[in-house]
Amino acid sequence: MELEQKISSVTEEIFATMIFLDLSPGKSLGTGKEDLGCHVSATIGLSGDFNAMLGIHCPASVGMAIGGAMLGMDLEEVDEDTKDALGEIANMLAGGLKESFSREGVSLLLALPTTVAGESYRISAPSRSNRVLLPFDIEAGRFFVDLKYSQA
Repeated sequence: MELEQKISSVTEEIFATMIFLDLSPGKSLGTGKEDLGCHVSATIGLSGDFNAMLGIHCPASVGMAIGGAMLGMDLEEVDEDTKDALGEIANMLAGGLKESFSREGVSLLLALPTTVAGESYRISAPSRSNRVLLPFDIEAGRFFVDLKYSQA
């Protein structure tokens, strides 16, 4: 299974079983240099047979909708609840990828998730790394799952 399909499958499974939001996956974005217009991101590192950083990036309203659905409550600002929920979603996404890769004999370890929120920030990776950037649409809008990786 190719990497884009792994990310899409894991994301769809988590949203169906843990967050209970319908989502529609989009096609992988080109270079990953697009301005995503996001205000909250949760990232988590993976290391082992390859090194990677997985992230979920959302506009504030989408992050609150996702976090609220996961927590079963209305969120009205990007607060600690929103950031914690998105950090846990990043952790679940990375765990799902880890499990998928382990079935192929690829060993990975997960770091702790980190969440960033604000009006103006960029997340970048070394120029020699690879990137898969997938958009997903939910009723509240679009979010992105991003995997930057390089061989160990």
